[in-house]
Amino acid sequence: MNLHSGMEEVEFIDAIDDNFLFDTDHEYEEAARVGCAISDNAALMVGYELAKGGSIASLELNLGLLDILKQERPTAVVLAAIPVVKSLLEKKPVAGEDTLRLLNACREHANAWSGLGIVLCADESLEEECDKIMAGWRGKDEIPRES
Repeated sequence: MNLHSGMEEVEFIDAIDDNFLFDTDHEYEEAARVGCAISDNAALMVGYELAKGGSIASLELNLGLLDILKQERPTAVVLAAIPVVKSLLEKKPVAGEDTLRLLNACREHANAWSGLGIVLCADESLEEECDKIMAGWRGKDEIPRES
């Protein structure tokens, strides 16, 4: 897979979606760095792949990828995602306040689609709320028509 920082967000997401499988630790680390260089949503897609179990790397490496996200994309929404993904990686219960913090950060971001995916990995009961947030984002993308 040829990942590079000049990729468009959608191109990066399409490349790693259900395909976050690399041969070396370096390739995993590079994918995290490329995502961070592109956008919050691309960085969150790395987190989403980790949260849903899409990585075959070691727990140690996967936790290291979270450190890369924290260091290279320290935005509110990415930082809110890290404890949620970490709990999921460690197969521990996700603290409700961590999930809600991420949900609220996504609500404020207006383009954290992958972040909402992480929310749903942590708590499927929030699906209706995530759908409302996404519907609001879609509504902002629509161009008002004159009557």
